[in-house]
Amino acid sequence: MCTPNTELQFCTCAEGNINDIKDIYIWSLYRYHGSRESLIRGKVMMPVKDFENGISAEHMTSKLNHGNIFDFDYTPQERDTIHISFNAKNRAEYKYFTLIFRDGVWQEGRNPLFVSIEKNIAKGEVKVLYKEENLFLKHCEHLKSEYGIEIPESVKVRCANLKDDSQDSVYLAVKNFKEYKIFYRQEFIEYIVKTYFKIYPDENSDRLQAMIDSAQNKFSILEEKFISETENFALLNRCFKDLDKNLEKCFFITIPFQNKETHLFINSNLIGRTGFKSNRNNRYFKNKSQKIRFEDFELFKDY
Repeated sequence: MCTPNTELQFCTCAEGNINDIKDIYIWSLYRYHGSRESLIRGKVMMPVKDFENGISAEHMTSKLNHGNIFDFDYTPQERDTIHISFNAKNRAEYKYFTLIFRDGVWQEGRNPLFVSIEKNIAKGEVKVLYKEENLFLKHCEHLKSEYGIEIPESVKVRCANLKDDSQDSVYLAVKNFKEYKIFYRQEFIEYIVKTYFKIYPDENSDRLQAMIDSAQNKFSILEEKFISETENFALLNRCFKDLDKNLEKCFFITIPFQNKETHLFINSNLIGRTGFKSNRNNRYFKNKSQKIRFEDFELFKDY
């Protein structure tokens, strides 16, 4: 585990309902108000003590016991608790741990479930503040300005403290970035097919298939269109514009790993996940002669 080059702060500056903001780290502070009888029984998701990015139960308790890391004046009371969670877009990536103030110190633990009366008194985002210029984060900013690539916050926090010679696969994919790749979404393909055959009702799919295949590696996120000096992608750009130039509706955007087989997803509900190109293509059929195939992918289940 690396030695974090960071400071942590509990901020309350988020606007609106913070639980609606995905892929951020959230803290919730609770005050204990006694206990009650309860007939509720059930299983609870097990906590994850170390998020492997500088946010861990051990690191948090150390920071809390050595000063106030809230952005407001706060004095802990016996049996106050703090719930720390990663509010992932993808439910499978959700994780949390809980700290409790007991006997004058913060420590791992919580008040008894179901029977404790607790009131939420504050919540906000866990901000990771870097003490020195971070080269990985600087590289992420370069990718954003040069290519329009938004590296997910979860990836930044995971990788920012790794050593330069780290062999972490996600770290290497971003660090050694050469290109991004898009996978078409079903909704976009369906709209293209309907638009094309409305204009050319008597054609088969050959010309459209060639256009879709060629355009897949020629989309510019910065310019929000397919670009080629030799091919005409006006139809695809028109369809993209008709769908409000919504990247989430039209594409899965990925960064290929060095082996070119594995991909890191950086948008949609798959943000931060990894997968690989499927051996079987996806297909959309309008009829027997008007059909389109397009690349599909599979996710790694153990990521």
